[in-house]
Amino acid sequence: MSLPRHTYQVLPTRRIQGNGVPWPHDVHIALPPSYDHSDRTYPVLWVTDASLGFPLVAGLMTSLGLVQEMPELIVVGVGAPAELDLAEFNLRRTYDFYPRPRWINAGPGGAQMEALLSDDILKAGGGADSVLSFLVDELRPQLAAEFRFDDDHGLVGFSAGGHFVGYALLSRPQAFDRYLADSPALSGCEDLLFTLEAEYAATHDDLPAKVFFAAGEAELADPYIAAADVVGSMARMAQLLRLRGYPSLELVTRVYPGQTHGSAAAYALSEGLRVLYPSTPGDIDQQIEAIGVNRQPDAGE
Repeated sequence: MSLPRHTYQVLPTRRIQGNGVPWPHDVHIALPPSYDHSDRTYPVLWVTDASLGFPLVAGLMTSLGLVQEMPELIVVGVGAPAELDLAEFNLRRTYDFYPRPRWINAGPGGAQMEALLSDDILKAGGGADSVLSFLVDELRPQLAAEFRFDDDHGLVGFSAGGHFVGYALLSRPQAFDRYLADSPALSGCEDLLFTLEAEYAATHDDLPAKVFFAAGEAELADPYIAAADVVGSMARMAQLLRLRGYPSLELVTRVYPGQTHGSAAAYALSEGLRVLYPSTPGDIDQQIEAIGVNRQPDAGE
């Protein structure tokens, strides 16, 4: 009888057109090492910007799983096709991740961004509702009919994708159980997420979710990223959520010293996945058994 593989199994990429979404998305799926040797169900981690984030997440899941620092998950990445040029990629992800066409933040930072960007990109948002519905109401049941999903779903997003994570948390809080927002531009759409947060707080006394926010300290020194209010909006949202006193909300926030908008992602994923999916490694015999190696007895045994 063969033993489970030691890496996640990455399946061929699928290209799927969602209802109400103007273009198809590439869907990447990675199955955990034990999948073909088990009939159990698995939690599902949804990764946005799949052309960027999916390989990093799948690799981390393999390395962390080998040493039992992560439980096994099914990883689903959804994003723009990898062959797009940078301009088209940015236009599509802006549409996907912001719920309003005019997506920049209010205040002096927004004014600076408006002076830098073309009219096409400034009005490129507006698709977040459709994309969120595609993920939750269409793609999830479609894949669940084929793969052994359980009811535990997590969502990962970076930068504008972090805004999308915040939007999912505050507009459809029951859609996911765990949220990882790396370098999230949470004040986009002229503070819409803060309006949604206030509306939610006015009618709810709990927010059952596990949330991990992270950014790089050096993002404060990057003129464009500072204008996008990444670190400031993240800190402001974390403070508001903390002050609400929601009994079921588990919130962790990190600012990584010296890390930039690009480099913070690796730190956020490495720590954030372990925070959101805690796992206690077994003793040495359990760890050896998990990797399929028979332990040789010591001379005195």
